[in-house]
Formats: sequence, structure tokens, C-alpha cells
Amino acid sequence: MVIRWIVALLGLALAALLATITFVIAWASIPPPLIPLSLLVSNFGLYLIPAGLLGLGIGAILTQRRNARTLRGVGKLVSIVAVVAMIGACFPLVASWREANRQNADLSVLGYLTGGSNSGKPLAEMSTTYATVDGTDLLLDPKLPPHASSSPRPAVVWVHGGGWSAGDRGEVPRWHQWLNDRGYAVFAIEYRLAPPPRWNQAPGDVKCAVGWVKEHAREFGVDPDRVMLAGGSAGGNLALMGGYADERVPASCPVGDTTVRAIAAFYPPADLALGYQESGDPEYARKVLRDYIGGTPEEFPDRYAAASPITYARPGVPPTLLLHGTRDHIVDYGQSELLAAKLTDAGVQHELLPIPYGDHAYDFTWGDWGTQISRQVFARFLDRHFPAA
Repeated sequence: MVIRWIVALLGLALAALLATITFVIAWASIPPPLIPLSLLVSNFGLYLIPAGLLGLGIGAILTQRRNARTLRGVGKLVSIVAVVAMIGACFPLVASWREANRQNADLSVLGYLTGGSNSGKPLAEMSTTYATVDGTDLLLDPKLPPHASSSPRPAVVWVHGGGWSAGDRGEVPRWHQWLNDRGYAVFAIEYRLAPPPRWNQAPGDVKCAVGWVKEHAREFGVDPDRVMLAGGSAGGNLALMGGYADERVPASCPVGDTTVRAIAAFYPPADLALGYQESGDPEYARKVLRDYIGGTPEEFPDRYAAASPITYARPGVPPTLLLHGTRDHIVDYGQSELLAAKLTDAGVQHELLPIPYGDHAYDFTWGDWGTQISRQVFARFLDRHFPAA
């Protein structure tokens, strides 16, 4: 009998978890403490189905006639919650497959189950200082394709995220490897972090890195005329700033050409003042923005505008790919919609890929449905605007 009560307690705990996750799926606006569960749905939503089946199994054990009435009641409750949770889990699943169909992208269940993590560390043995600014060494890791090339390769300068105050060049190594396998050299860079405020320094560091790559192109077998920027979150913001910002945002080191041919930005903060006001996690968003800018939008409206890529969206900026989860609770999906609308008005070639139920940093799980779709859309964008050959 004791074992059955232990099973009942486990069933109730599982039911509570499944019920909370179902709430997260059903409502886009959730309390900040539940954001980790939204990330769970975003990156591991398929596993909710076996969790629901486990709940049904527990319910079947508890509803046996030989059990006490209370145990049978718990079993029925757990079973009902498990069924509802599995139905709820189908909504992100179906939405992802429908988006894949719209994008003509193939999805793999095996790839989902075996994809693994997309996190890593800097490769200290290959790190290079691309500039020293105000006593700070700015590092990058050059990552080259495994096969020799008879002609110079295109290069992707990758900018890490972390709220402008954390993170490093070791972020998302699977994207770097994926680009290497397609024939692109990758330069994963770092920049000066906040605090103190870096709104007028970090974008210049990115431009400095681009200029450095162009000046040292021959050393790495890179074509200096074929360089693009990419990054996620704060790195997406800085990638856009590095490609969009005009002479008002100079490079932080003495380099020549810093122009790029294309930009790929994952869930980027495009309008920082809007991001301060509209975030699913306002405490976090406002803290990192105050650290980066030096205060609030009311105190420094000019700084917020100067650090926002949407300010510089105009005819002639590089072709742009935006990839953003529709359930992003850190940087609202609407920010990429606003930027895409402004690019449309400016006649700039661009694409916006919505990741259904995707939360912030969805691509940190390499097998996730959204990541699988993103790889294929990114590949087509590269073939169209920044081909390797």
C-alpha cells in the first residue's frame, strides 16, 4: 500500500507539471517564472507526449479496483491531465510541421531525438586578438572549412549573444560547423561587454572585427569582398548594427572597409526602447538594457535610437534574414515584424522566418523543429544572397 501512495504522489507531481506546461502552451503571455517551461516546450516539446503516456500509465495503475477510492480518484485526475497535456503538446508539433511545409523544409524525428546541444566554449588554442581597445584585448576564433579550396572562401563573422553583458565566442558552435561544412570560413568574435555602458562601443567593435577579417583575408584563404555578419539575440542586434549603421557608428579600431554582403540575425532586439517596454521578462530585459545603454529610454532616448538597427534600416542595406520564435519571451517576435516592415518599405531584400512556439535561443537545441527549419531556410538564403562558390 505504501508503494501505491508513493506512485500516487509521483502521479500528482507529474500532473502538476503537465498542467502547468499545458497552460504555457495555451497562453502566450505567462509569468516570468514560467519562462523556463516555455523554453522546455520550445526545445523539447515532443517529449511531452511520452511524459503524458507515463501519466496515463500511472493513472491506469491507480484506478485498479483493488485500490482505495482516494487512489482511484487520483488516478482519474492524473489520466485526465495527461490526456489534455498530450493534446496540448500536439499544437506546437502541428504548427511546426505546417511551417516546415510552408518553407518546403524537411523535418526528421530521428534528427530531433539525436540532435544534441548547440553550446560550447571558446577555442583558446586558436584564438587571435583582432584589436586592443582601451586596454581590452578583443578576441576571435577563426574556424575554417576542413577541405582545401582552390579559390578564396567567403567568411561569416559571428557575433555572440548574452544581453550585451555576458556570453563568449564559443556560443552556438554547431552553427559554425554547419557553415564550415558548406564552405564558409567563420570568425567567432567577442566585443566589449557591459557594464559600463557599451551602446556606442560594441557596434564599433563588430565593425572593427569585420575590417580585421578583410585586412587579414589572405592569411585565412578568405575573399575580402565576400564577408557577412550573423548572430543571435544581442549578437543579432550587433550583427544588424554592424551591417546597417552608417558613419555615425565608426569602427573602434583603425581599419578600412567594414561593409558586408548579407546579414543573418536570430531573434534580434531591433528597437531597444520598445524592448524596454515590451518584454515577457521585463526585469531581465530592463536590467540588461540599463547596463548597456546607461539608463532608461526616458533618460536617454537618443542612445536607445542610436543603438537600434531599426533606426538605420534604409535602401541599400545588405540582404537580411531574420529568424525569430513567435513565443519569444525575452525579445518579442513583433520586433522582427517591425524591422521586416521597414525593410519592405525601403525595398531591401529580406526574409522573416517565424518559428512556431519558439522561445528565445530556440536554436541552442540542434535537433529542435525550429532549428531544423532554420537550417534549411538559412541555406537557401545563403545560396541566393551569399553563395559559397
